[in-house]
Amino acid sequence: MALLWVDKHRPKSLDEMDYHHDLSARLKKLAAQGNQPHMLFVGPSGAGKSTRVYAMLRELYGPGTDMIKVETKSVAPNPSSPSNTVDIQVVVSNYHLVLTPSDVGNKDRAVVMQLIKEVAAHPPLGNHTFKVVVIEDAGASNPQAQAPLRRTMEKYMKTCRIILMCDSASKIIAPLRSRCCAVRVGAPSNEDVQKVLQKVASAESLQLPPAFAFKVAEKSGRDLRRALLLLESAHAQANQFSKDGILPQEGWDGAIEKVSKKILQEQSPKCAMEVRGMLYELLAACLPPDFILKQLMFRLIADQRDDALKQKAFAAAAHFESTMRQGSKDIFPSGRLSYCASWLTSKPQHSQER
Repeated sequence: MALLWVDKHRPKSLDEMDYHHDLSARLKKLAAQGNQPHMLFVGPSGAGKSTRVYAMLRELYGPGTDMIKVETKSVAPNPSSPSNTVDIQVVVSNYHLVLTPSDVGNKDRAVVMQLIKEVAAHPPLGNHTFKVVVIEDAGASNPQAQAPLRRTMEKYMKTCRIILMCDSASKIIAPLRSRCCAVRVGAPSNEDVQKVLQKVASAESLQLPPAFAFKVAEKSGRDLRRALLLLESAHAQANQFSKDGILPQEGWDGAIEKVSKKILQEQSPKCAMEVRGMLYELLAACLPPDFILKQLMFRLIADQRDDALKQKAFAAAAHFESTMRQGSKDIFPSGRLSYCASWLTSKPQHSQER
């Protein structure tokens, strides 16, 4: 089975990391002690949080962490109703378990507690005294679901360590942050991204012009995963790279741009329903709702010069992002998005009247 370049050339050890060498050295020393605390990895998408976590686990347990399998766990959120179960896919080995609570919606609290108890009840192989539970996208869980985790961290400290990963520490409640060793994984610089692109191209026996590598790094926004996907897409279309080559447009990029144009074109109930349907299609494509809202907001204010209107639009977007996290379904209030867009398209006196 052919792997994508982003998976095929992913570093497996901390020594193979191409940037943030000081951070890799600290993680290596922490793993060498054999008694790591609970940890919180924070950083933007594509910065390398997951890669460093898995490399640290390999440093801690050895190559046994590579022997993984995907399982579907059936968990009963309510012990009194064992017939009402929730299925969640997890990645497991003899030493660790990886799960994404956002996959089960508002039942994430009970599912996470049950899985941690199950892991803590079975000690790992060898001389290790604890297993590791990696919780990806931990910030997607609401505060009510995060609160019981602090007690779980203390109760199963001897047999289980928890590693949380998120893009912003503000999405994790303070009691959890205080119980974790926080690790900030910053986005790589444009020079670091270009260096990795050149390394991957060389491994694939391809010539990558520096000008084209710079173009890919600029468009990726310092997101290394996105940069590698863009590079592979460009190679699939042209089979070779040139300094004047055109980068392909990602599907989600074109879809969000189409939505933004529709919103700015007309603000009416009919347009709101059409926008709602387009947003449902983006959600069905497994795009994170907060990512959709963020990218859509950037496009709506791209040609707007009035700072006051920008502030109102950002305030509305922040409010909607907060309410989305509190709800049980990721449904966008598209009518309100159109209303925000009316601020950006109307004259100042009209916005004041509203």
